[in-house]
Amino acid sequence: MLRELVFDIDMTDYDEIRTCCSGKEICGRCWAYISAAVEVLDPALREEFGFKHLLWVYSGRRGIHCWVSDQAALALTDDERRTLLSYLEVIKGGKEMAKKVNVRSTQLGKLSSLHPSLRESYDRLSGRFVEIVLEDQKCFDKKEGGWEDLLKLIPRQETVNALREKWEADPDRPSKGKWGDFMKLRNADKSGILEAAAEDIILQYTYPRLDAEVSKHRNHLLKAPFCIHPATENPRVKRWPL
Repeated sequence: MLRELVFDIDMTDYDEIRTCCSGKEICGRCWAYISAAVEVLDPALREEFGFKHLLWVYSGRRGIHCWVSDQAALALTDDERRTLLSYLEVIKGGKEMAKKVNVRSTQLGKLSSLHPSLRESYDRLSGRFVEIVLEDQKCFDKKEGGWEDLLKLIPRQETVNALREKWEADPDRPSKGKWGDFMKLRNADKSGILEAAAEDIILQYTYPRLDAEVSKHRNHLLKAPFCIHPATENPRVKRWPL
């Protein structure tokens, strides 16, 4: 059975890191997360897998689909699709799991560097992190669901304690200022632990959040491109470049 390889990015998977909307709601501000995701996934599919025929389509409600129609993609089995997805998937874990990026091994007591392909993604996303997470969404402005979530991703307790004390004494400190506080401590750390943590945090807040079930199975039902979404009556139109 031949079937396009499809990737689905749904904004509901970003609810924990977007402050402008939630649930089925979507706006231009949270669409920036989708834009950043496409800027990473599109070159990965083209440059690392050699796919050429990619169609990015608005889902009609709260996300975007990528339809890959190269002959090699059409012929992929379910097992092969799962393997390909596992290579691209970085964000893993439900709401109960604080740290969703676990991409490093430990070598001789030191954390490994990012895989070269993931390093390229990180380089693309680091600037977007500042624009989207710090400046627009202001994800770390408030305590609950904000900077406390950030502290959960920092592996060194003395760093967490120092930052918590500073931010509780200055509750109106903006997200960009809080991130700057963490960067100062990261720069002073010689072990590389905080540097790795900072990279993983940027990936957790900006890397594509893929709906795995859509990509893994050829029999997964999807509405075709260019049709009308029955609930919203929005057309499923091409949305790339964004």
